[in-house]
Amino acid sequence: MKEKDIFKLVRYGFAIIQSIITLLFLYFLAKLDVLSQKYFFLAVGILVILCVLNVVLQFKKIPGIIMMIIGIIISIGLGIACAYIAKTTDVMDKVTGSDEQIDKMVVYVLADDEAKSLGDAADYTYGILSSRGREATDKTIEEISKTINKEIATKEYDDFFSMIDGLYSGDVKAIILNEAYIDVIIETEGYEDFKDKVKELLMTEVKSKVEWYDKDDTGIKLNSDVFTLYISGIDTYGSVATTSRSDVNIIAVVNTKTKQILLVSTPRDYYVPLSISNGVKDKLTHAGIYGINCSKDTLSMIYDLEIQYYFRLNFDGFIKIIDELGGVTVHSDYAFTTRHYNVDIKVGDNRLNGEQALGFARERYALSDGDRQRGRDQMEVIKAVINEMASSKMLYNYTDIMDAISDCFQTSMPKDMIQSLVKMQINDMKKWNVVSYSVDGTGTRASTFSIPGRNNLWVMIPDENTINHAKELIQQVIDGKVISE
Repeated sequence: MKEKDIFKLVRYGFAIIQSIITLLFLYFLAKLDVLSQKYFFLAVGILVILCVLNVVLQFKKIPGIIMMIIGIIISIGLGIACAYIAKTTDVMDKVTGSDEQIDKMVVYVLADDEAKSLGDAADYTYGILSSRGREATDKTIEEISKTINKEIATKEYDDFFSMIDGLYSGDVKAIILNEAYIDVIIETEGYEDFKDKVKELLMTEVKSKVEWYDKDDTGIKLNSDVFTLYISGIDTYGSVATTSRSDVNIIAVVNTKTKQILLVSTPRDYYVPLSISNGVKDKLTHAGIYGINCSKDTLSMIYDLEIQYYFRLNFDGFIKIIDELGGVTVHSDYAFTTRHYNVDIKVGDNRLNGEQALGFARERYALSDGDRQRGRDQMEVIKAVINEMASSKMLYNYTDIMDAISDCFQTSMPKDMIQSLVKMQINDMKKWNVVSYSVDGTGTRASTFSIPGRNNLWVMIPDENTINHAKELIQQVIDGKVISE
């Protein structure tokens, strides 16, 4: 075979490769389903024409060589795009439509107890809570019984402090406790050294389905143009589905017709009845230890509003994202040193790595405005991450960043709803009007549902005027009015 014929075959080979990669790209693009039909078919038309031109022009030497080079460049670009789209689809499948909750259940005995395994504690009486999180407790009891091939003896307590006191006094020799309660326990006077006084015999994860209920009896009625989203921020390590206190509590009211988003932030220490507490008041953040549905339903009670979906993020997961982005720049109106990671924050712009940004977002004790300022700083970190992700840096470590996102984000919004929103945005490219509002209150000390009998816990009494104003803003967004506050 002549040399020129071999070269022609090579050129045809590259044309075929371009066609295959083009078909693969269109398949992934169709699967991602974020383009409206007109844009998708436009992309199909352009790419098919380029493929046909590449094949046809191979009959002519010079144009064929030029088209082959162009085709190679296109193929490389489409190949990279295929990898990015495949990763994006995988992450969307992982984080959307979530209805899973994980309770980490721990079996504790006293630190000086001779038992080193569940077998050693087979004859112990286990303290359990009579009602709170009973499903996860019962599943843990089943696992223990299967492990030791014996039913264990149990004694019920109304609250976890009574149960811990029972362990300390010898009334029971072991307890089954949800790890989500630990932070509440060690922040309570008299129990700060709890983790030093006990040791673990078992840590097990109990998975359950988050039940969501539509509320038709709320005062504020939604319409087909509006959806509501509960944004919850937790500061735990591990799975974002793990039950934990929620330190960020934001309701997003989104009007897709007028392109308006209202973010209503509620302080973590807001002193309100929880959805499970029969009217007894507690800190809003404590609702999270009873499940994200308790947090969502409690906020629904505060604002008399149906909240349809949740979006949960793990701020510790932000460490990975921020480090992959090479850091973020946040603005601070105050100079202070963070308690976490000991970061010196100056007035003005601060360039921070992942751990430093997390320390900045979690700090409240060093700030005169406490939790209110922490909420503003958390929003500052979120905006900084968005700014970095909108830059070219996102392309350099795209797959690593997407892996980090999949570890720290989770939402109950279905995938097809998110795809529809992206389609709508690509189709009209209109800007969104984003307005934020924070309700307020007055600090005091009181007893809470989660920590009964102790009247020295810091809480925030809600300012009803700010709550009513938030309701007015929500109604304006639903009615399609332009808000600017």
